[in-house]
Amino acid sequence: MDALGVLDVLEPPVIELSSIDPEQVELVGGKAAGLAALIRLGERVPDGFCVTTGAHSRGEVPKAAVLAAYERLGAGPVAVRSSATAEDLPDASFAGQQDTYVAVEGADEVFTAIRACWDSLHTERASAYREAAGIAHDTVRMAVVVQRMVDPEAAGVLFTANPLTGSRSESVVDAAPGLGTAVVDGAGAADHYVLDGTAHDEHGCLTSARLKELREVGERLQSRLGAPQDVEWAYDHDGTLWLLQSRPITTLFPAPPASGRPGPRLYVEFGHVQGMLQPVTPAGMSTLKEMLAGMLASFGARVDIVDIGGRLYGDLTDAMRDPVTRRRLVKLMAVDFGPRAQAVVEHLLKDPRFAPIPGSRRRNTAALATAPKAVAGILRALARPAAARARVFGTIESLRQQPVVDPSSAA
Repeated sequence: MDALGVLDVLEPPVIELSSIDPEQVELVGGKAAGLAALIRLGERVPDGFCVTTGAHSRGEVPKAAVLAAYERLGAGPVAVRSSATAEDLPDASFAGQQDTYVAVEGADEVFTAIRACWDSLHTERASAYREAAGIAHDTVRMAVVVQRMVDPEAAGVLFTANPLTGSRSESVVDAAPGLGTAVVDGAGAADHYVLDGTAHDEHGCLTSARLKELREVGERLQSRLGAPQDVEWAYDHDGTLWLLQSRPITTLFPAPPASGRPGPRLYVEFGHVQGMLQPVTPAGMSTLKEMLAGMLASFGARVDIVDIGGRLYGDLTDAMRDPVTRRRLVKLMAVDFGPRAQAVVEHLLKDPRFAPIPGSRRRNTAALATAPKAVAGILRALARPAAARARVFGTIESLRQQPVVDPSSAA
């Protein structure tokens, strides 16, 4: 018997959500593990239980255990939700790919819904999503979450960062009266709110107080879970907020690495100027960072070259705050990056957070010595291009003939 088979035998077929450990993702799936994490954080989550992947592997609904757990919930309406092991992952949410059934009531109906969730693991849309995400079909198993049904006055989703703009300073809420199905399946218009900390006019199905509460909950979850979150929620008719799910937002472009310096930073992508439309390999990134930083330093410009999402970005903040170089950036943007980038830089020049700092310019003695040589070399190449080309190919050939020696370490 393999390890998974042993696990199936030893673990119970049904586990209460509040009893799930963080290490049990393979047994309970992504959604159940996420709900259990919210419960451990003290958030308000509807009571429920999980029918484990072990039951799915055996192919039989554990009716006695499910019935006992269902009766502990009060035997009333419940939501029956898929919880695959490849679901709610940091890089693949599987949103809407497997099935959920709401307002299910009665033991037989619960059994039927559980089996339907199992079957949804193999729908065409779920299989296509796994293939696109590079997840092998035979590695995925299905657990099922059964939760007490919330009778919502309004429901919807909260993104703790703006998924359209990537802004981490905005939260986005889409809401609809009742179950909020218009939000999930797009069947109707939803009320849309962009929250940036300022007051909002009263409109739609949410009050300003509820929007404020949602923003605060989102900030708390993002801080505790360590990443921007996609949160499903519902307000019941008593005005109580219930959290139905929280998972990482998988569509955000990554934020720049922490600079360790105060204030906002200005990053500009260099790769697209050279037609580099795809992420750079690690070796290419290392080479380009050294080459660009050295080239810019030779002209006295201090620009940090950083890797963001596998793409090459320059941190122009120091140049923006330098009284000497800040105006040159407008021309640089116009020549290499286009009018939209130029307009952004012109706007930021008026932003007090990027005000010039007297004495911030860092003189580079090596640059003062190198720049004239660089200019002379460019002029010489322009005057005698054939000779310059011959020098380049000669250097390449000498490098090619050097013996290849394996590095002494991986670093």
